[in-house]
Amino acid sequence: MGLFDKKFTIVVACKANITRSAYLHGYMERYLKEHYPYSRKKVKILSAGVRARRGSSAHSVVKHVARVHGFSLTGHGSDPFSKALVNKADVILVMEQWQKDELIERYPKAADKIFRMMEYMWSGDPDDIRDIPDPTGQNTADYEEFIEIAHSEVERIFRELGREGVI
Repeated sequence: MGLFDKKFTIVVACKANITRSAYLHGYMERYLKEHYPYSRKKVKILSAGVRARRGSSAHSVVKHVARVHGFSLTGHGSDPFSKALVNKADVILVMEQWQKDELIERYPKAADKIFRMMEYMWSGDPDDIRDIPDPTGQNTADYEEFIEIAHSEVERIFRELGREGVI
């Protein structure tokens, strides 16, 4: 990669950018640092919310969950989508179908780079693709389910990006 080559930019998104996408942003950065240390020059991770307000901190429970998993969300501030962010993204990974639909409606020219997280680079049975549930305000089991899915999807996506030579 040359000095002026653009980084592959992944924007991970949910509704408000305070739980799922905040967690995934931090976890993806940690995962890349641990498993693909050279990728910092190749990949940029950002996060946003389809209906976010700018500057909201991550939900207190997800901050705690992040600490348990070895990273901090203390400096996280939510971001809403903008045309500039959409243009900067190589891929936008949302949690739910309605988020994908809303972003495609707002940014129709970006439709080919907006995916539900589980459908991006998916090679399995299409019937297995599902939304990633929002654990906000739910019980411990709901957070555990979210974390299990999130970690599994991050590992799968980065493995596929590695096979494609992106990272």
